[in-house]
Amino acid sequence: MFPLRPTQARWFETYVPHEHTVRATEILARTGVVELEIDPRLADPLNTHKLRYFVKRGRDLITRHLEDLPEGRDRPSALLGNPVHVANQALHRLRVWSARLDYLKEQVAERQAEREDLRLLDEALRALRRDGVDLDGLFSETRFLCKCLFACPKTCRLEESEVATQTALVVRGPRHDFPFMMGMPDQRALIRHLVVEQGCEQVGIPAWLAGTPDERIHRVHDHLIALDREIARLERPLQALYADPGIAAARADIDTLAWYLDKAACYLGGQELCHVTGWTTAENLDGLQEALWRAGIEVVVRFPDPPASAPPPVTTLQSWWAQPYRPLLMLWGTPDRKEVDPSGLLALLVPLLFGYMFPDVGHGLLLVLFALLFSKRWPDIRFLLPCGLAAMAFGLLFGDLFGFDDLIPALWLKPLEQPITVLAVPLAFGVGLLLLGLILAGFEAHWNGALGPWLAVDAAVLVLYLALLGAMADPQALWVAALALIHFIIGSLWQCRGAGIQALAGALGRLLYSLFELLLNTLSFARVGAFALAHAALSHTIMTLAQGVEHPLAWWLVVILGNLFAIVLEGLVVFVQTTRLVLFEFFVHFLRAEGRLFRPMAGPVAPLGRRCR
Repeated sequence: MFPLRPTQARWFETYVPHEHTVRATEILARTGVVELEIDPRLADPLNTHKLRYFVKRGRDLITRHLEDLPEGRDRPSALLGNPVHVANQALHRLRVWSARLDYLKEQVAERQAEREDLRLLDEALRALRRDGVDLDGLFSETRFLCKCLFACPKTCRLEESEVATQTALVVRGPRHDFPFMMGMPDQRALIRHLVVEQGCEQVGIPAWLAGTPDERIHRVHDHLIALDREIARLERPLQALYADPGIAAARADIDTLAWYLDKAACYLGGQELCHVTGWTTAENLDGLQEALWRAGIEVVVRFPDPPASAPPPVTTLQSWWAQPYRPLLMLWGTPDRKEVDPSGLLALLVPLLFGYMFPDVGHGLLLVLFALLFSKRWPDIRFLLPCGLAAMAFGLLFGDLFGFDDLIPALWLKPLEQPITVLAVPLAFGVGLLLLGLILAGFEAHWNGALGPWLAVDAAVLVLYLALLGAMADPQALWVAALALIHFIIGSLWQCRGAGIQALAGALGRLLYSLFELLLNTLSFARVGAFALAHAALSHTIMTLAQGVEHPLAWWLVVILGNLFAIVLEGLVVFVQTTRLVLFEFFVHFLRAEGRLFRPMAGPVAPLGRRCR
């Protein structure tokens, strides 16, 4: 599938040292995606004070989160827009990312600590149940005793410590020993200090821990499952922050601007650069800068908003199969960036129309051979190759080979035997093509923000045209035409509200003109069938003249000269008619051609699009 819209070129600019200007321009030209143009405006002065402020704050955040940031690029990235604005946006993105990251990391750390505490408590409760120890009531608070539960590593020897006398109970777990200590409140600090020296950890007793030993273990288990789910829920956005491509781009922009301040700002202050500007259609925005860097020209290529007085050029479909028809499109003009690019449609429509009007296997074969032999010398005749193939295909359908209608069987019909069908098929094709043009006009209205007015008025014309054609086969379609007319009147009144009856009269006049134009355009496609019949009649005439000649050489002379005459005359006339049908019957409904064609440089050129400072 081919794109419907042309590709809009992007404005770029860079500052190149004087001694590298010619070389840099040559490198840009060799990319094949650059058109130089002098900037009609003076470059805005750069506020380096603000830029340094934003860059410094950004570098501080990058340093603080160096281990958390996604990997940046080892070369400056291409900058889009004003450097100060880019730095401010990058700093804002880094600040939001940093705050979100710190919050999530804190939440995860809190829940991981709580989970570890519950795991120790679960181990202690299971050891208590195994030993048959019931501590019911021991965990309740009192005013006179300090009650603490600790988890100590197996290497800890509490028996030899000063707090051994304070130990009410020691339970041996599989990984830890759990001393339960009791003492007076004024001894609490001493107990904690001594136990911590032994490498123990105090285990918190949650308020919700109650019931039998089995119930306590079950409650701890449920809380552990809930904590695991909560940690997993928090880690998903945390991992997304670690891999956020927007943050990688923000870091690259900050790195680029830091390099710019360190390396390029001094040049700008010294007025030692050339301001190279123009347009590019490069898909990879970093491609231009990378090409310059590979050549040892370390500059920053920026992509700010284009000058208001310089409309962006566009490039049409560049596929090899669409290129032969670009001259035909250029006869009408270049589509704007908010118009349809019909290049892909031309590659289908032109061969179909040409082949239908010029249906002969032999004639098509000669066109194909001519295009293959001379396309390198005259590239513009490449369109004859698909047109010749289409002529050969329709020649097989009509059973025509160099005017001999009895050498090969017709895969479809003989034109002179069924002329009505030959005329009706291109008429139906023309109706479909005109409807397509009206629909494409709707797409353009949507791209230009005018879909509402198009639906209110122009869509009604489309439906009315289709309904009037359908009424020829089924009179019931007139009801649809009536509804479409009412739609058109209401839409016109809404669009010209406040203008009175005169606006409605003008709208009805435009409606009659549009319908009359569509009717004439539809009938124009009858000439496609007429030329197919004319080709068959001319071939029949040539063969009739040849049959009237008795000498074999004279017979061959008549056949050869007659076919050459048919190829030259019909080929020229058919191409003119195809061009007319495409341009004036199809393009007129949607293509205003108000754009400017992108013309890339090729090879070494003079640096016309530069301003030296």
